[in-house]
Amino acid sequence: MAYPVCTVPGNLNNRRRLYLANPAEAQYIGNAYRFDDLSTQDYRGLKVSVQRRAVNGLSLNGNWTWGRCFGLQLGRGGGGGSGSGGGGPYAKADDLDYDLGHCDWDRTHLANLTVGYQSPQFTGAVLRALASDWRLAGIVSARSGDWLTVTTGVTHFTGTATANRVNQVSDDVYGQKTLLSYLNRAAFAVPAPDGFGNHVRNSIKGPGVWKADLAVSRLFSLGAARQVEVRVETFNLFNNFNWGNPITALNSGNFGRIQSMTGDPRILQFVFKYGF
Repeated sequence: MAYPVCTVPGNLNNRRRLYLANPAEAQYIGNAYRFDDLSTQDYRGLKVSVQRRAVNGLSLNGNWTWGRCFGLQLGRGGGGGSGSGGGGPYAKADDLDYDLGHCDWDRTHLANLTVGYQSPQFTGAVLRALASDWRLAGIVSARSGDWLTVTTGVTHFTGTATANRVNQVSDDVYGQKTLLSYLNRAAFAVPAPDGFGNHVRNSIKGPGVWKADLAVSRLFSLGAARQVEVRVETFNLFNNFNWGNPITALNSGNFGRIQSMTGDPRILQFVFKYGF
């Protein structure tokens, strides 16, 4: 896949050139970029799925995807920024490959398992009243964490819209992988004021995420094609606390700490439906 990318980074420098060429017209120009078809991404993946059609009221459906997306993904916010691809300037004017890294949306593992069950129609009056017409639907989903980039937290170079990357001085980039110590500060250092850090964009993986949702319902027949459905839906059934991403700005006192969550806590929803 190829995307347009700004090959002349820096609004200020571009505006200076235009101003020197034609001051009268250049005073009305704000942002000035030139775009070329240079940004590329390469995705490779494997998907495996299994299915068990409904037998005795039970059905199963599962899938797992392993994938890898690597290349240049330059977002609208600037070199190496987020976005669906292309649009912003790259970080190093004389080295396009400096922005190589995992795609922002790349997830190594994606897995889903869905379960459906409908209770049979029992013949006994008591058993039919208690156990017939129940429906259950559940889904368990899990995925690998986001790809992260460690930055200095400040911008040193004119025309760079995002903070500069750090120098990575050790391969031991993770801390204890706890809320207070997910990343190892000692593995990174601030580069020289006129230099570019050697840390590879999107080379650190954040925490994974999983959750289970469940819906349980019961149908009550009122005759003459009328029925009532009562349903309880639970999102994040086990109230699992999915960690957010750690702070990746090296100049922050909270560097490496996780101070947010991904997704929602347990949510209950009650539904009453009358059909006629």
